[in-house]
Amino acid sequence: MNAPATTVAERRSIQAGQITRTLSEHLVGLQFSDIPADAVEPLKIFTLECVGHMVHALPQPVSRLLANHTRELAAAPQSVVVGSGFRTSAAEAAYVNASLAHADELESYGALPGTCLIPPIAAALAVGEVADSSGRDFLTAVIAGVEMQGRLGVAGIGACDRGFMGISLVGPGGAGVTAGRLLNLTTEQMQHCLGVALPLGNGSTRGCGTMAHVHEAGVPARTGVFAAQVAGQGFTGCADFLDGDYSWGEQYAAGGNRPYDPDALTADLGGELFFVKARIAPKRYGSCGLTHQSIHGTIEILREHNLSPDDIESIDVIVPTFADRIAPYRDPQNGEQAKFSIRQGVAGLLVGGIPELPYTEAFYDSSAQDPRYVAARERVTITVDSSANVRGFADQTLTVRLRDGRTLTKVVPNLQSTQPALDDRLAMARRTLAPLGAEATERTVDLVMNLEQHSVRDLAAALLGPTR
Repeated sequence: MNAPATTVAERRSIQAGQITRTLSEHLVGLQFSDIPADAVEPLKIFTLECVGHMVHALPQPVSRLLANHTRELAAAPQSVVVGSGFRTSAAEAAYVNASLAHADELESYGALPGTCLIPPIAAALAVGEVADSSGRDFLTAVIAGVEMQGRLGVAGIGACDRGFMGISLVGPGGAGVTAGRLLNLTTEQMQHCLGVALPLGNGSTRGCGTMAHVHEAGVPARTGVFAAQVAGQGFTGCADFLDGDYSWGEQYAAGGNRPYDPDALTADLGGELFFVKARIAPKRYGSCGLTHQSIHGTIEILREHNLSPDDIESIDVIVPTFADRIAPYRDPQNGEQAKFSIRQGVAGLLVGGIPELPYTEAFYDSSAQDPRYVAARERVTITVDSSANVRGFADQTLTVRLRDGRTLTKVVPNLQSTQPALDDRLAMARRTLAPLGAEATERTVDLVMNLEQHSVRDLAAALLGPTR
């Protein structure tokens, strides 16, 4: 980036009470030319995946409920509700679209809060349509929003130790900055936007396994858009909410096992982007990220040893305490619980074998109670290693017993270094967009992958879906 990174002395000066202003000034001033190519091209494929997830999730019960509820509100038709054939207010569109993007649990993810890109992307789609933003403005705004939420996530990682959901906590800041950029907020207005949005963020890991888990992304997106809209109209909030006593970090992140680090909010500001260095990964499996290692390991064993599901007698999965706390369901009764069931994810492979990606068929209401899946779950045992009391994606171990008497063991580490190739990601994106029809799918792929040459309204029109 063009701006020089902050020095230690400068950060000490910033800590005197200018964190909120320094961040706001930097993010308002960010230009498309400041964004390196190794950020622009990956952001476009993440955006394509995100809108594909919105489309793919439309049949989910939670998606139908939220889309119907929003349609009945009959709000001002400003922004498209993806694939649903109608428009609603920008803030409500951001809420529904972000909820759709999270409904199939196919969002981007990583080890830090801020790696879920849904709130900034959903905010940019909704506000960009209203503001008639260019594709370049969309990309710049999303990068700025991701930088904001990523810095919050690094500084406030301790909030997760207290049970806060990372997306929910930092997403309002990310969506607020993104929307604020597209609404041309001044530095002072951006400070107020953050002062409105950040106190409304929190979220809990206790929503996992219920429809409320979609609020982890939906509510922050709506909150950020609302905050930017009212700040642009003169509404004021705490303009230094990241500074001083009872700041955002002290309220939410203090008291965790990992202490709040306010220096991280401005460290290396103007240096390498959070989006580039955070090792953000796409999901291939439509379930909680903590179920992915066991799924991935089982697929690898099937492929490496040329096995069919019938060759396997049983699978034992050893997981750390944290994985079991977030994805605890042994016998899920519906699709929401299935998405947070390590056992269900593995059992699905014993029903259908190596799946076409993205792998989602094991995580629907019908699959949770399908006798084939119920029987397959009996062949999968989850063992919790309480000594591995660490957060994040610690190793998971699979022990597979075959009917011919052999035993296979695989240790599965964090999957962030095993990202699929671009062609594979494009193929998955096309599958998720398929309900729009072949023509709209290819139009969407072209628009997003060449977004600098198009407008957000062009993209929104392609994503509208059939009207009633």
